[in-house]
Amino acid sequence: MKRVVALLVVACSVSPAIAQRVRVDYDHGASFSRYKTYNWEQLSEPQSPVGQFPNQLMHDRIVRFVEEALAARGLKRVEKGGNLQVGYQMNVTEQVQYNTVGSGWGWDGGFSTTTTQTILTGTLIINMMDSREKQLVFQGISTETISSRPERNTRKLQKAVNKIFEKYPPRL
Repeated sequence: MKRVVALLVVACSVSPAIAQRVRVDYDHGASFSRYKTYNWEQLSEPQSPVGQFPNQLMHDRIVRFVEEALAARGLKRVEKGGNLQVGYQMNVTEQVQYNTVGSGWGWDGGFSTTTTQTILTGTLIINMMDSREKQLVFQGISTETISSRPERNTRKLQKAVNKIFEKYPPRL
């Protein structure tokens, strides 16, 4: 019985610390039906304790995923002068997770071992601004753990972008 409990503790401790969360906010007074074109606007540099993230490969994938989502909603990309200015920002933070595994129940002379694990959490922020009014009209934010495997991060980013744009244009 003690081994079963210990295995359950270990199984629970290695699960991801944060599941993907998506939040969307928008200007309730904006007329989204008038937005037909967009161009890219550069946001601030990524804030990452682990160096450049996203790298150029991931940047290109994020841009592609956003462009696919916008094209599916009837928006056309232009180099300059779009109705919307679209930009994204990626922030990465480190979180320390403590995992304790023990034998016994504490009263029978058991022992425990605690290990630490650093988990990287990425937050993708997509902003859409009305070019004429210079006002933010739509923002989507997705937070997810970052994997050490690029192919897994690619799938997570695509899922995040798709979830954000499920809510665009907003249904008033």
